[in-house]
Amino acid sequence: MKKLSFEDFMKLRRLVYRWAPPLLFASWRCAFENGDPEDVVSVLACYQNEDGGFGHALEANCWNPNSSPYITSFAIGVIGGLFGGSYTFTDRNHPVLRGILKYLASGAYATETGWVGMTGIPSNNDYSHAPWFRHDPSAEPDETDPGDIVKFILQYGEKGSALYQKALGIKEKLSNDQPIPDFSDYDPAQFICWMPLPTDIVDSPDSPLYPAYKELVEAELDGIVDRLRATRELPVPGTDNEAPDWLDNRQIISCYPSTCGFFIMQIELLQKFGRLDFELPVQC
Repeated sequence: MKKLSFEDFMKLRRLVYRWAPPLLFASWRCAFENGDPEDVVSVLACYQNEDGGFGHALEANCWNPNSSPYITSFAIGVIGGLFGGSYTFTDRNHPVLRGILKYLASGAYATETGWVGMTGIPSNNDYSHAPWFRHDPSAEPDETDPGDIVKFILQYGEKGSALYQKALGIKEKLSNDQPIPDFSDYDPAQFICWMPLPTDIVDSPDSPLYPAYKELVEAELDGIVDRLRATRELPVPGTDNEAPDWLDNRQIISCYPSTCGFFIMQIELLQKFGRLDFELPVQC
């Protein structure tokens, strides 16, 4: 069984400390070094607009400062991931919490079944963005996955409010059965972030699906260890003649926070599956 060494962890730590934006730096500290989750929420608040929604390149592939449901759901995901998912707002009047609920209740970019997604915001086109954020006025916009939003509303929203009732209605229509991707062509030596991974459906050894997918999961974990061991610097895309036209300077910069975020996600996975040869949190 391949495990990540403390030496390799410290190498990745140096890269995160060197290149990560404040939000991911605070997230790393919270996940692995006994950092305070309130520090993460405090930095996250800097991405929040007066309407309560989030923008400002919180998702680094879209530099639109204006609020959108998708970027707001991204912020909710950051909050939901703190302390292994055990973080909760103890102050129900916390401005970040109240702002999110205000934005969702405003009806901005809402649909009957949820909220528009990455391509549904016209002002995306005015700022640096990856193609999957481009707004085409002639096309039907995608929808944001409502799962995290609905969970947030039902946890913190006012019962009886129109927003709470909407969340209840969406929850009733959400399927509890997660579709199983086709892993017949899965290559654990590669990491393509938008492709399904075995750990997307088996996120811990306690999962009831783990016995059936153990071989695939363990191969993915081996691949994670190999890639993290081999990492020396953060990637710098767009330095060859094959770079796509949309890869401007801001999109190249966006690869740094994205990679630091993947470091955190993958080390947390290794921890869950006993693939670290040291104990967390570390004292550095």
